[in-house]
Amino acid sequence: MKFIIYLFLFIAACNAASNNTICTNGFSLINNKCWKLFQEPANHTMAEKTCTGYGGTLFMAKTAIDNRAVGNYVSSFGIDHIWMGVFCIGNSKSQCYFDNQVGSTAIYDNFAPGFPNSGTGRCVYYAVPGSPSGQWINGDCMEQLPYVCELPTTHSDICDYNFNDHCYFRFNELPFSTAQLQCQQLCGNLVSIHSAEENRYITSIYSQFSYDFIRIGGIATSNDFVVWADGSVMDYSNLETFSTGGNCLKMSLKTTYSHSRGAWYTDDCSTLAHFVCKRPIGVPDCSGTPPPATVAPPPITPATCTTGVHVAPGVISSPNYPNAFRSGCAYTLTTYGSNKIRLTFNYVYTYSNADPIDIYDGDSTDAPLINTLYATCGSSCTDYFTSTGNTMYVNFRYSSNSQNNIGFNATFYSVF
Repeated sequence: MKFIIYLFLFIAACNAASNNTICTNGFSLINNKCWKLFQEPANHTMAEKTCTGYGGTLFMAKTAIDNRAVGNYVSSFGIDHIWMGVFCIGNSKSQCYFDNQVGSTAIYDNFAPGFPNSGTGRCVYYAVPGSPSGQWINGDCMEQLPYVCELPTTHSDICDYNFNDHCYFRFNELPFSTAQLQCQQLCGNLVSIHSAEENRYITSIYSQFSYDFIRIGGIATSNDFVVWADGSVMDYSNLETFSTGGNCLKMSLKTTYSHSRGAWYTDDCSTLAHFVCKRPIGVPDCSGTPPPATVAPPPITPATCTTGVHVAPGVISSPNYPNAFRSGCAYTLTTYGSNKIRLTFNYVYTYSNADPIDIYDGDSTDAPLINTLYATCGSSCTDYFTSTGNTMYVNFRYSSNSQNNIGFNATFYSVF
């Protein structure tokens, strides 16, 4: 009955969908951005969690116009500083990253003189009044400040959930093929996911439920290629586990021994699972025209010692992997905002205790040591490690006594 009501409302509303730009969830449309001010001070982690609960991020200014607009928005509230969606791993603008994972502040910044300076804190706040007005300053992440959350704009339509010009609908358990047919009756498809923001949003609409997982509309043909049911291009992946038990994707809604919250994994297509339908805002194409072919993204190149900071999700490997290593390597792993890092070793084959892998809970060997891995477990590894903050340092120590061993391969993901 619920589905029939949705179908009736959808048909009645398609031609009447508005072209007006709107914001949802009580957010305000300002400078073509959806912002919401939270005046109750919070540390950076709690501020991030509040924004994630809406499927959004802390606000980001990527132009001088945006930077002025947020100052004008909050200035009448008598607020001096607000958290923003930027964090720094170093003292270079190229080492400070926006929370929506689109790049570093080399794109645009308004840091005050002497900043960025991660020595004063990795989190970044926006100074509202006085001098330096509108400038960005590093601060201690545990400081209590007001904050502004940001969502993408969208347009009016009849949706259960309206996000970034798409409607989303939750449904009860069905196998993959039957779920896709039900979505098509709404002129939609099983959900495809194309950004970290959208991935967070999907988890947020299940925040009040105790489900372990949901079905999403992807079929993984390998560990680095997903075909979406709507035919859209694979331009984002959060595939954590690829196995031979099935090719249809599920999203984990909890962090467990096997999976991280928000990560994807493969499973049997015939199993029952709650699922999400997605369609574009307005009048979609229900003609039944076959979707365009999905294009494979460029393959992920395993990290080496010279590639610098690695931002989640990603892959690290010993030098020359999958061939024998001849040197050691150190890796700085990082993720966004208040997220943690989950590092999973997929393959380890080193020379006994001569080639240890040191894992630190921070960005250097001065940070607390999480573990030293000596294991030789081949492809049957199950070891994973989780940081307490948003950085992890991995130091692979090479010994001249090493023989023709392959080394290791590991993946790392955000846990939010």
